[in-house]
Amino acid sequence: MMQPQIHCLHWPNVDRKIVNAHKETCEHLGLVVNYTEEQIPHGIWMDNIMMSSLAEVKLFLDIDCVPTNKEIVDKAIGFALHNKSMVGIAQVSNHIAPYSHIYAAPAFLAINRDIWDDMGRPSFCENETCDVAENVSYAAEIYKVKYKTLYPTHYMREPEGGAWDLHTYGKYGMGRILRGACSTCIKDVCLTTPCCSTTSVRAFAAVSLSIPT
Repeated sequence: MMQPQIHCLHWPNVDRKIVNAHKETCEHLGLVVNYTEEQIPHGIWMDNIMMSSLAEVKLFLDIDCVPTNKEIVDKAIGFALHNKSMVGIAQVSNHIAPYSHIYAAPAFLAINRDIWDDMGRPSFCENETCDVAENVSYAAEIYKVKYKTLYPTHYMREPEGGAWDLHTYGKYGMGRILRGACSTCIKDVCLTTPCCSTTSVRAFAAVSLSIPT
């Protein structure tokens, strides 16, 4: 098996300032990220990466997901590697029934290739019953794979239409801050706030995480 890999997709129409800021931040942290610039559905791209790469663990980042320290990346990859599992940010598809399923979302998601193979290689593509990558969490639940989701403690602002429900946990919005173990609340991962693009860019941060083994 190959060493773990980090992959990030952006479409050609994404503001170059966002792309460049992402690359500069990851380079500053010493992270080697494989960038794909292509107009391709997110789920199909993830399926292609999982099929083509022999890396034991893949960590997927959204282009608006910017790590602010290397520790969170190492911990996420380490959890997926040593527990033969996956870990990602907690999210709910508020537009798809049952409107309450919490899953490991693709904005920051580390997954072990072996467990994906063992589950029958479930697709990351969205469909009428799930959003991007949610199908993989459904498969993990069917196969009784214990995976981790990272929960927010607060967020910066509400999107148009109001904050999104995170089932019984509460609500989340733009600029999610994710739960961690340190009282100092050091930010681990941050998605950029609205920039020069025509659309609002999502944001979240992960506070210094302790991912249980």
